Amino acid sequence: MASTNALWDASAVDRIEHYYPQSQCACGGEVVMDGYRRHQVFDLPEVRYQVVEHRCYSGCCRQCKARHRAALPDDVPSGQMGPGLIAWISLLNSQYHLSLRQIESLLAEQWQLDFSLGAISEAQAPVIDWLLPVYQQIGDQVRDAGLAHADETSHFRGKSRYWLWSLSTPQAAYFMTHYSRGKQAARELLGDFDGILVTDRHGAYNDYDADRHQYCWAHIIRNLEKISGRSGQAGEDGTYLLRLARLVVHCGKRWQHSGCQSLLYRRRLQRLRQHFQATLERTATTHGDTRTGHACRKLLRDSPRLWTFLKYQGVPMTNNAAEQSLRPYVIWRKISFFTQSHRGNQFRPMMLSLIETCKRLKVNVYQTLRTVCWQGVMEGHVSFRLPFPALACLPSASGA
Repeated sequence: MASTNALWDASAVDRIEHYYPQSQCACGGEVVMDGYRRHQVFDLPEVRYQVVEHRCYSGCCRQCKARHRAALPDDVPSGQMGPGLIAWISLLNSQYHLSLRQIESLLAEQWQLDFSLGAISEAQAPVIDWLLPVYQQIGDQVRDAGLAHADETSHFRGKSRYWLWSLSTPQAAYFMTHYSRGKQAARELLGDFDGILVTDRHGAYNDYDADRHQYCWAHIIRNLEKISGRSGQAGEDGTYLLRLARLVVHCGKRWQHSGCQSLLYRRRLQRLRQHFQATLERTATTHGDTRTGHACRKLLRDSPRLWTFLKYQGVPMTNNAAEQSLRPYVIWRKISFFTQSHRGNQFRPMMLSLIETCKRLKVNVYQTLRTVCWQGVMEGHVSFRLPFPALACLPSASGA
């Protein structure tokens, strides 16, 4: 049997129907009521759109024959779509990954609304301007955080390849499209961020202060898995380094689980660090000018960024949070058409920033977007801002 929702309180139910058994038993006795069983049925109501007609009258002066026409009030949209419909279309196209043609079909079938593909596309155009203040607020919030995760993935505009960059915290996620995957794009993403940065080993982030930069150990393990799969001495050395890396992650998680108070695991991590470093140096020397030697020398060069989690409490050892923030976009990219315009390049990161941040704040995305669109349509400017709680402090240093 399918699982059921918990019963709602009677005060929240729209209608209650009462059913009673027969008042007399087959034996001739009277049936006395002593209780009831509750059964609730959830269903969707019949819905239709709302149409408001605005009539602007005109007249002619009897004396000078000048024509006078009434104008629409400022709080009446100049187009045929109201803020609720614009917000719904934008959400269907972003969070629910529907193409414009699918939205056109859904509006016609569910709401009996007949809008062309061009009208649906144009309805989203002003949303970019309306979302800009909230989008900037999200960016400022992320850059003011004490710790953030960064990552990037490919993004297409027609046949041209762009990149979608992400900077995220537990409270907010900020996205940005850029033509480059290089250092200039990384600098634009980070802005004035000066907290602890967790990333993969992509070189674009290497201008950031190594003392406050943590590399993802999951990526380190993947790199070492490639070496361990090689034949001969290189494979054996790679396998040994891989075991050490996995021990580092295991002990690091245990140490962090203790609130970074366990001296036992901290001492183990220090010994593992020394052993890992010495093994990298030996392997780099042994394999010289080979793929394995180059990989080990690169890890030695990146060594300061491997152990930042030992200096500051609460710094994650992996960049899983950034990959999780990008996953909704990756799904969107796979099942929907690529962006075809500059406007699409702006729309996608703004909507993703709003959606993913609302999820983190446990705020209703549609109601938030509807408020933004209502203020944009009715007032001409958006004063709404997301209710961010106080920022977490920078992780405290715990010693090298």
